[in-house]
Amino acid sequence: MNVYTLLELPKSSRGFSSISQSNGPRSGAQLRKVARTDTDLDSASASRSTGVTSGSRRIQISGEGFRPSVLPDPFYSIRHNISVILTPFKQPSLIESYEAVSLRARYIVCVDGKGEGLYNLLKKELEVCMKDKVLESLMKDGEWISFMGRMCDWFHGAVGLLQSLLSPLDQAYVPTVKGTRSINALAYDIFNDRIFGHAGVSKQLRENLSTWIAADRQNSSGERASRSSVAHLLRHFIVHDVYFGSSQYEQYLLTSTEEYYVALVATLNHDMYDDPSAFFEIAYDLIEAEVERAEEVFPPQSRQSIKETTIRGLFILPKVAGADNFNDNWLDRLKWLATPETVKTYVTSNRVPTMGKMYHLLSTLSSVSGSRAPLKVLSNAWKVYIHVFTSTASAAPDLEEKMVPNLLKFREQAEGIIDVAFISKETNKRDGDFSQALSDGFISGFKTRRVKPAEMLAKYLDGMMRKGQAKFFESLSKSILGLYRFSEDKDVFRTFYHRQLTKRLLLGRSASSDAEVAMLRMLKEQYDSEFDMGETMFKDLSLSTELMNEFRNHRLVNGMSDDNLDVRVLQRSAWPFDVSKKQILIPDEMEQQLSNFATFYHKKHGNRTLDWDHALGTMSLKTRFRSPGKDVVEKELSVSLYQGIILLMFQEKNMISFLEIREVQHSIDDDDLRRTLQSLACGKKKLLLKEPPGRDVNDGDMFLFNDKFVLSEEGKKAGYKIHVNSIQAKVSVKESATTNRHIQEDRKHLLDAAIVRIMKAKKQLEYEQLKSQTIEAVKRHFAPEVEEIKSRVEALVEQEYLERAERVPGQKPMFKYVA
Repeated sequence: MNVYTLLELPKSSRGFSSISQSNGPRSGAQLRKVARTDTDLDSASASRSTGVTSGSRRIQISGEGFRPSVLPDPFYSIRHNISVILTPFKQPSLIESYEAVSLRARYIVCVDGKGEGLYNLLKKELEVCMKDKVLESLMKDGEWISFMGRMCDWFHGAVGLLQSLLSPLDQAYVPTVKGTRSINALAYDIFNDRIFGHAGVSKQLRENLSTWIAADRQNSSGERASRSSVAHLLRHFIVHDVYFGSSQYEQYLLTSTEEYYVALVATLNHDMYDDPSAFFEIAYDLIEAEVERAEEVFPPQSRQSIKETTIRGLFILPKVAGADNFNDNWLDRLKWLATPETVKTYVTSNRVPTMGKMYHLLSTLSSVSGSRAPLKVLSNAWKVYIHVFTSTASAAPDLEEKMVPNLLKFREQAEGIIDVAFISKETNKRDGDFSQALSDGFISGFKTRRVKPAEMLAKYLDGMMRKGQAKFFESLSKSILGLYRFSEDKDVFRTFYHRQLTKRLLLGRSASSDAEVAMLRMLKEQYDSEFDMGETMFKDLSLSTELMNEFRNHRLVNGMSDDNLDVRVLQRSAWPFDVSKKQILIPDEMEQQLSNFATFYHKKHGNRTLDWDHALGTMSLKTRFRSPGKDVVEKELSVSLYQGIILLMFQEKNMISFLEIREVQHSIDDDDLRRTLQSLACGKKKLLLKEPPGRDVNDGDMFLFNDKFVLSEEGKKAGYKIHVNSIQAKVSVKESATTNRHIQEDRKHLLDAAIVRIMKAKKQLEYEQLKSQTIEAVKRHFAPEVEEIKSRVEALVEQEYLERAERVPGQKPMFKYVA
């Protein structure tokens, strides 16, 4: 739109071209105005001519009709002016003013009716300009990018001026002739056809753009057009509608970019085959440089395509003839790039952000391919890395004590890596595939050692629940139970936790009853519905407390002194220990106290039987240490019953051999005896001295009571009451093996019960169906091996709970339930 268009007179008005002939012809007379008075129209005029003070006057124009003079050649000057305007890079110097040119064009179109002639004249001048002026100038200039940009700038200005001066064509002629293009459309079509459509121009532009991009990629110091000049030219390409499209400049630039990087990768792969992480660093820098160039040079619509094309050229193998763009072959390079070893390198060298770059790059590649296959390559490598670390940490028997701390630390690190490296840009949340890969890696890693991780988790949690660890309860219990989710051996964890809970409660090592109850509730509600053993255990302890209060009151009423005996009466079915048939030898005074309690209990509960189990008993001893030349120091020792019985033997003798101790306490298991002596003579608090010194207790060792204990560093640090760690609080190798053996026996019973229950309901099943349903039935307890299920099915067939159905050719093995 221009000023000439805005200030046009209406096309439909005849103006003064038609003059009234009512006064008769006046040949040769000049057109003049005659004032006619009408008192009804103009009172002011009437008063001046007639003295009348009111009314109106009518003015009528008389004379011959006006006819404009005919120009000898109306196209001469306008042809010249159009030619001047269409001369590149010259300030238009017209022979007439812009107003005169515009009025002349209006006369030609609107008065003379020769719009078609003017339109054809303009078209011809445009053709001549493109051929003789623009094309010739382009072929002479050597710097195509900048010069073509300037040429387009000039052309846009010239077309705008022509559109303003020749606006009557667009307003009066073009709308009336079907299929006729506007001045702007006509000019641009001719320019596109004669210039951008010219084979030589197109070739030169493409070659110059390719040369410029290659030089910019190499950051060469040679003279070349600026990035702004290239961006300016590409914007003109868009205006001329020659940039977008399958055969236009954008596609050419994308194709050449892909070809460049495919060729470059062939060289990089050869040089960096053994160092995929270094290849990725280089490739990522190339992508970043390409993106930066695209931001400065290419239009916004092309920038993502440039990035995707670069990634395609770097990470997709050459296309297979006749195959889709994305096929299995292209994943080979990604599998070479994203390996568990690469992930380990990034983690151990603190290059997690680099792994995040790889994730986002593969995410883009997934968008390009329309498949999550690229991200699956990285998530699989992540899973394998997790598996390898977890299985290594779980499989080392000599590092069992460090297994759980190492796994806790590793899991925390892995969760942090996901939060840094594997966040989806679309959702700004964790990528679920990588969180799942973390879980799968831990689960498969735990399977390499089977039951051991679950056992060690239970033991570690036991340490957290003991006295002195309450402050860590909230933080560590959740992290430990987070690992517990990865274990499929729920029954193993449950059994060992049950046994350790028993020891904590009976040995008085629990942090607090409230903490124990809270932990059991958390385990049952959030992790394992089978954790319901605690209710009966705490009920037994509560009833035992009431029973002991009654016993003490009974002794006071009967005039007997309080002997500080504390007994816990437990239901055998609720506590996970077998009662030992052997009874250790205890002092007569202690024996009498137990007898007094048994008599009281039997009077209260005549039909019940008491079996004494001293393995988890505790006692307190007041001990006097007589160091030579020092005052006697009295201490109170808090020890297990086994430890206390052995220490009492040193009241009569100062030195006793191992064989003599074993002979007296022959009812104590040999392993328990040796470990008890180890806790007294080889731990931090050495109440006994062993000859010869050493960690192991041998048959020929001698033991001496350590009167100098109070002079040692541990003795000086200790208060009046000294607690000595009890071997009963820990799980021995033998106890662990026994417990695992019991677990395996229980698993057989669980499998048998599940199989029989399923077959009783179904009556007949194929073996594969029976197997899958059995796994589903016992998954709350453990994940059975296929061989275990097969073995139990065979056993049930032998026991005649099941029978094999008659085999039909082509049918899978079937089993029937025997009622």
